[in-house]
Amino acid sequence: MIRLGVLVFVFLGGFLPLAGAQTAGPEKGWLIIDGGGVPDEVKKRFVALAGGPDANIVFIPTALSDEEMTAQGFFRGQGKGLAGSWGINHITMLHTRDKARANSEYFIDALRKASGVLIWGGRQWRLADAYLDTAVEREIKELLARGGVVCGTSAGATIQGSFLVRGDPKGNEIMMSPGHERGFGLLSNSAIDQHVNTRGREHDLVTVIEKHPELLGLGIDEGAAIVVHGDSFEVIGGQVAIYDGKVHDGAPYYFLSPKQTLNLKTHVVEHVAESHPVSTSSVATGKTQDGKNIYPLILTVTSAQRYTGQWGTKTSGAGLLSPKDDPNAAPEHIIIECDTGVFSRAGNNVYPARISKPHQLKIAAREIGSDKVHEATCKF
Repeated sequence: MIRLGVLVFVFLGGFLPLAGAQTAGPEKGWLIIDGGGVPDEVKKRFVALAGGPDANIVFIPTALSDEEMTAQGFFRGQGKGLAGSWGINHITMLHTRDKARANSEYFIDALRKASGVLIWGGRQWRLADAYLDTAVEREIKELLARGGVVCGTSAGATIQGSFLVRGDPKGNEIMMSPGHERGFGLLSNSAIDQHVNTRGREHDLVTVIEKHPELLGLGIDEGAAIVVHGDSFEVIGGQVAIYDGKVHDGAPYYFLSPKQTLNLKTHVVEHVAESHPVSTSSVATGKTQDGKNIYPLILTVTSAQRYTGQWGTKTSGAGLLSPKDDPNAAPEHIIIECDTGVFSRAGNNVYPARISKPHQLKIAAREIGSDKVHEATCKF
């Protein structure tokens, strides 16, 4: 099937908002919402955003049945085999069907020590039954508030929405099931479906959004994911269907492709910002010819994981953001996602920076293997 995506909708005089409250991700943390299949780019971004291979990761396989967990070796290995395939050195598996156990000090302590949570696939109702209104749900949200990352695939994707689709224990073909319609709400005012392309689910969210027009519907293909931070997300790996209650070229949804972002405030589709050349002399001084300080900030990268995406080298990691002209100011710890290669090695990890818009920096960086300086974008 050939899919045609609507790229950008801009209206004279402003934008047309969705009905109801705004959909938004965590202000400081990150969500990776994977439609199934878990491409390598998802693994790399998750590990980098968590702080690198030595970060403390919590693995939650509860969406699987006990029989499935046994068959996949999770009871025996406690997630160690999966950790190896993801490049994770420290993993703690948390699993229970008992809300009292979910409120235990052991579960709380593991989540408080973690900077990343990985929620596996299966049936999302099992996650809701075990963890809604428990310390697990609360501590996952606290992890995001301190800048951590949550990655969920398949059922682990759907549970991140506020409205739980396919939550009926009787079968996953039932889209709305009273009593099983609440997710964790990590992405507010949203309903998230997965495996859209491989299971022919393109039209399944339509009835949900018709009944709940306050929601934004996201149908994520297997092999695709979105990376959410604040009021925008980026598509990676494959296509994502957007259901906003409107008709687009005769269809009640439209598709986003890799390297496109959706602004959740304006609902405008954009392309991931490209790097732009800048004057080497300006970069050296941080000033234009008229003396204006174009880079008033310094980004010191403290951890960096570079990877090759579909459109070149990118970096996920963390850093310290501080004023260039005030060495006594306390730096801000930030998680970064850059559209170029940056480094955390001492002596090669300081970048002139400026804020171009909320949650987005422009930095002056040298291209890998070159002396050419260009301006690149880092989301934070």
